[in-house]
Amino acid sequence: MLLLYGLLVHLGIPASSLLLPVPSNLVLTYDSPFSTEGCFNDLGRAVPCANPKTKDTCLHPGEDYYQENPANCEEYYRCVAGVAYAYKCPLGTLWSREASACDWDFNVQCRGASAAASVGGRRYPGILSNYDYRQMTPEALLAENERIMQVMKDVYDNVGGVPREGVNFANVIKPLIDLDGDVHTQSGVLTFATNVALDKALRDASVEADKKITDLKIDLSLRNDVFQNIKAFAETEEAKSMNYEQQRYVEEALRNGKRDGLLLSGDTLEEFKKNKKKISELGIDFRKCLGEDKSHFYAEEKDLDGVPQDVIESMEKDESGKRKVTTKYPHYHPVIKNCKNPQTRFIMEKLMQSRCVKENTPRIEQLITLRQRQADILGYPTHAAFVQEEKMAKNPENVQKFLTDLTSKLQILWKGEKETMLDLKKSEAAELGIEFNGKIAKEDFWYYANQVEKKNYSVDKEKLKEYFPLETVTAGMMEIYQRLLGLKFTKLDGGEVWHDEVSMYQVDDKATGENIGYFYMDLHPRDGKYGHAAMWDLQPGSLDKHGNRQKAVATMVCNFPKPEADKPALLEHRQVQTFFHEFGHVMHGICSRTNISTFFGTNVEGDFVEAPSQMLENWVWEEESLKMMSGHYEDESPIPADLLKNLVASKSANEGGKSLRQMYFATLDMMLHTRGQADTMQVAKDLYMDILGIERIDGTNIAANLGHLIGYDAGYYGYMWSKVFSQDMFATRFAAEGILNPKTGMDYRNMILGPGGSLDGAEMLRNFLGRDPNQEAFLKSKGLEL
Repeated sequence: MLLLYGLLVHLGIPASSLLLPVPSNLVLTYDSPFSTEGCFNDLGRAVPCANPKTKDTCLHPGEDYYQENPANCEEYYRCVAGVAYAYKCPLGTLWSREASACDWDFNVQCRGASAAASVGGRRYPGILSNYDYRQMTPEALLAENERIMQVMKDVYDNVGGVPREGVNFANVIKPLIDLDGDVHTQSGVLTFATNVALDKALRDASVEADKKITDLKIDLSLRNDVFQNIKAFAETEEAKSMNYEQQRYVEEALRNGKRDGLLLSGDTLEEFKKNKKKISELGIDFRKCLGEDKSHFYAEEKDLDGVPQDVIESMEKDESGKRKVTTKYPHYHPVIKNCKNPQTRFIMEKLMQSRCVKENTPRIEQLITLRQRQADILGYPTHAAFVQEEKMAKNPENVQKFLTDLTSKLQILWKGEKETMLDLKKSEAAELGIEFNGKIAKEDFWYYANQVEKKNYSVDKEKLKEYFPLETVTAGMMEIYQRLLGLKFTKLDGGEVWHDEVSMYQVDDKATGENIGYFYMDLHPRDGKYGHAAMWDLQPGSLDKHGNRQKAVATMVCNFPKPEADKPALLEHRQVQTFFHEFGHVMHGICSRTNISTFFGTNVEGDFVEAPSQMLENWVWEEESLKMMSGHYEDESPIPADLLKNLVASKSANEGGKSLRQMYFATLDMMLHTRGQADTMQVAKDLYMDILGIERIDGTNIAANLGHLIGYDAGYYGYMWSKVFSQDMFATRFAAEGILNPKTGMDYRNMILGPGGSLDGAEMLRNFLGRDPNQEAFLKSKGLEL
């Protein structure tokens, strides 16, 4: 069952707001009434109407839409130019005679209503979409996508068709602002399906829909008639009276004109458009390959020695009793960090780094060439220069200086850490009776990093896991966020969700009681599901076209271990950190209070977007907060004092090597996007040796499975760049004023999360810090000199 995917169906909003398909002879406008007399819609505008039987008189004077058959609440009529057109309410809604609109099915009493309308979970107030993909078919998804695309075309036609001398805010800017918000929600639920839907055919349809709607967005972004009308409006007196967000919206639209290719013409424009669509297609296919990957190998249990027994027990067995080891995180991390058998670790690492190499290597190399070609056409020296123009860093020169300076400092730390790892490897080789080759191999890095923490910091990660049952961590984490941000979370049952394991929560402002939104959590791995950890803004809590604030809806997708028969799901401390980080993004998507959807939530500069969540990671290293989110799974006893103290001290363990890996990814990204072509496998291999002094495994290619190269291209540096700001915020405010200080937390909510992208990151930081940010706290956190 395909319900209404983010359409403007609200309580009391007329069906004319549903953006349903319209007859080909009807042109919709936003400011001009139809030139007919006799009937008026709910907004008081004259509209054509007719008796469908006589086709020449008003059947229902004063009504634009009406219902003929009270027993069929799925159908209603609209009179246009003397002809009655029949429509069906989007699934999940029914015609309400009281509201004269399609309303949520649970609000409508109708005899003879279709049973299909009531299938599925409950739709909570303010949620505009049904996320139960089990009720959706591929055909319905694609049909809905076509409907949305038609609406997009209609709006652009209307805006582009406004005479230049008649442009105003209502007929040029507002329709585009409204469309941005509508499409975000309506198409977002369709394209999100590829990450979580159980049915592969539906995931494939989601990918197809994503390609189609992205292609259309490219075409629409090159509508010169629309751009010229925006430009003309910007020069009017009315434009001077816009509020701050509206001014920012128009300024960005004008700036993006050049970046979108609107100054191009002829063959160059056609090439640019073709390249842009190909780039989108390649990126979608790149991610799809990784999402659908099912790489695995089988191993004897003796070859998994050192891997936690609960992890081994979670692995399927084949007929011979061997365990099936996949590249999903709940298998990969425990094996690569704990398995004593170096050959097993090698197989694990090679398999992980070989995912989609055959398919994605040509894709990423074609992408590099196409991105550079687009930069050439637009007059930028490199793709990195094009991307970073809109970031806090502003240009590749600033990024390169940041990476070079920090890499050289981190390599000093890594030199000592590497020697420690080599000593451990030499000692272990003697123990196991195997040859010591004097090198840290690719498959050794995480194993010996883990050994360092065990031996030098006395952190037994398997023992520590027992104190982090998922339910306890979740409850403690939510309590911390509620205290800090002045919120109240309420778990909801029976909602429209895509899997029985998905949980759903309502978020209210604690002080006012206002329901500001909802979030979903999908925490365990399964075939076809997005393989990492991420957050999606599903519905912006911005203003709708009628000026009413929508409920914000966000979701977090992770891949944490599942509970077992005799024990709950237990998290490694690293996973607790990931949980806290991603939930920080969820809060960004809930607490934002912008008026325009374009600026809502995480729609901030790409090299600032991680800072709010990175700042919140500090809570998993503080004793006070750790005690709130931990307790032994058997008796809820606290983490022993010595283990807790050692855990906090281990924060600096292997900081040089771990940070250098991030510098490697960032530098690789920059290298690939400051040149027109690359042998990505060779570049990746050589650079890893240059930065970390470690050989990559032959036949693997990180450029083929690093998903950040799609969407974060020329932007990976932002992970480390934003850490400068995250550590400054934590040290300056929370460490000084109290990590659970509600006043500091509310300042953070209002000054950092609330503005979304309506303010520049630098301005938000100055507001919160009371000064310009600096690197002092960041360098200190890494153990580096200023």
